[in-house]
Amino acid sequence: MGTSKTSTTETSRIYPKLTGVPYKQFLSRMHGLIQPDWYLEIGSSRGDSLILATAKTIAVDPVFNLKFDALAKKTELHLLQMTSDEFFASERACSIAPHIDMAFLDGMHLFEYLLRDFIGTEKLCKKESVIAMHDCIPITPIAAERIWKKSETRDWTGDVWKLVPILRKYRPDLDIKVVDCPPSGLTIISKLNPKDTTLSKNYDRIVMEFIDQSIASYGKELLLADLHILSSDSDEITPYYTIVKN
Repeated sequence: MGTSKTSTTETSRIYPKLTGVPYKQFLSRMHGLIQPDWYLEIGSSRGDSLILATAKTIAVDPVFNLKFDALAKKTELHLLQMTSDEFFASERACSIAPHIDMAFLDGMHLFEYLLRDFIGTEKLCKKESVIAMHDCIPITPIAAERIWKKSETRDWTGDVWKLVPILRKYRPDLDIKVVDCPPSGLTIISKLNPKDTTLSKNYDRIVMEFIDQSIASYGKELLLADLHILSSDSDEITPYYTIVKN
């Protein structure tokens, strides 16, 4: 999520301020409970979420600007400086890791990019794997627009909020938990099916269906129902491993 100048427009929040465990703290909890063998991160940039992982790791970003010790205690770290589309097309992951146990998707804040990232990542996973996605709870109307108006808002989540409605409609088989982790939520997806082709087969249809949707046209109340935001300390979330293993 980018930062620039602040505007009074940001005070018009779509939903109440999220008060759960900060998303990086929740990610750290997930790493500790799941203890993945292989971890994939899309959109590492500075590496502040990358340092949370101790597993063997593949990190993808078109322009790395690491400010932290990304290697830390990892036995393996593969930094691939390319777009996520290039990464999945290259099939590099298959030559590095047998599968992905846990992934964090925090790339481009446009829904079609995140949709492709989810499709590509699920193919690399096992059914017991877990995928986390950032920024799916919109903060303000202007922060949730497809174009980042940097002079008007410092925070931009784009329209990746559309991913939860898309997955609920096209992949009802998935277990989707949207957690109230500041600043813009964390979506946890389990019960994956690496062989499912529903999203890839319907990709063009999905993009056409959602490309022009705004929160106003989709409906705030309908989106709120789709998100079904849970407390990070709720019985459905803590301890997290019950979601993964049940």
